[in-house]
Amino acid sequence: MTSHCDLLIRGGTVVDGTGAPARTADVAIRDGRIVEVGRLDEPAGRVIDADGLLVTPGFIDVHTHYDAQLHWDPTASPASWHGVTTLLTGNCGFTIAPAESGDVDWLLQMLSRVEGMSADALAEGVRFRGGTIADFLDGLEGRLGVNMGANVGHYCAVRRNVMGDDASERAATADEISAMQALVRAAMRDGAMGFTSSQLELHVAHDGRGVPSN
Repeated sequence: MTSHCDLLIRGGTVVDGTGAPARTADVAIRDGRIVEVGRLDEPAGRVIDADGLLVTPGFIDVHTHYDAQLHWDPTASPASWHGVTTLLTGNCGFTIAPAESGDVDWLLQMLSRVEGMSADALAEGVRFRGGTIADFLDGLEGRLGVNMGANVGHYCAVRRNVMGDDASERAATADEISAMQALVRAAMRDGAMGFTSSQLELHVAHDGRGVPSN
């Protein structure tokens, strides 16, 4: 039995993520950590009655496009409303970093077309104005209400960073591919979790051309 806990979640249906059957239990939390799960009877600074509710670990959303939205919505709504506590951004190759400062607006407009988001909202809400993945992550550090892992996207940011507007017009040369590889390696060193891409023909940029990786 634990000593006095800060928070006791009482009587919920616990689904602990291990594959064990759901069970009715109390969850005791002290100093931000779960210290005991079971039928508990102890003093607590705060008690939540979870009868009729599920008590689960946070969910991980491995495919999101919150790269822009997190700049003005640190809760990543509506994902967090449904129990998501960790998310991976930059899927399908859609990232806005690494980027030259002159390319950020182009990437945001492309994102507005493909993702059906307001171009005005993106221009107003995104603080990132160019730089590396490290710069992008630094701009979000300490500002988020969820855990976030960022992918680096070939789709647009990496290709356009190396090839400029030609990224939407032609295949890359061997030297350009080497330069893109170097950018991805740097992004991984800077904290990117992975590399993403896509070649869906239905993805068209705001200028009417296929997105760069197509």
